[in-house]
Amino acid sequence: MDFERVKTEEQRKIRIQQIKDAATKLFDIHDFHEITLADIAKGTNFTRGNLYKYVSSKEEIFLLVMIDEFNKLLVELKIKINRDFSKKTDEFSEILAKEIEKQDRFLKLFSILYTNLEKNASEEKLIQFKEELNYCQIKFIKIIKTAFPSLEEVQIRKFLEILSCFIIGFYPLVSPNDIQKEALKKAKIGYYPPSFKKVLREQIISTLRNVIYHSGEKVSSIPYRLI
Repeated sequence: MDFERVKTEEQRKIRIQQIKDAATKLFDIHDFHEITLADIAKGTNFTRGNLYKYVSSKEEIFLLVMIDEFNKLLVELKIKINRDFSKKTDEFSEILAKEIEKQDRFLKLFSILYTNLEKNASEEKLIQFKEELNYCQIKFIKIIKTAFPSLEEVQIRKFLEILSCFIIGFYPLVSPNDIQKEALKKAKIGYYPPSFKKVLREQIISTLRNVIYHSGEKVSSIPYRLI
């Protein structure tokens, strides 16, 4: 397409969506570090210079993509909880682990959020991202509150804090690239990454039961949040 200057907010949103779509297509077949702004620009038929009118780095694009993927997860989770959940901790853990496992793009981006994506974004774009991520977290809290009405918000935040830390650390371990897989085979150390969903489900059960067991206790501070 020929690049034309946007004149309305709606046109700007369309242009941003085109950029995200191009980045997502590349992300589905390439590692993050292999993707360049030039590649993304080529996928939109924009020049790299025109791309800079909207973002200053590829990381800023993938912050936007991550928010989209997080919202997809929350939509699916809400549907499943409203339809299939019968107030059992094990059942909730199975649903949550299954829905998280499905969101491969979200997991890949979330696992590099603090080490890569945030570190090469402008302050303006990072503030916008933090605000959007907070909205997602609020929606996540409401979904869990629906499942477990007796839990207070501070307890749910504690659960999400532990869950997010676990995912960030564990997902890369169970998602080796081809070189890592080959090294594991040749090293003959008797180890191969376990099932992500199985271990995640066990972690959710353990954390959730602990939070529910201590639901009457006051949590004085939460040092870490999704934002």
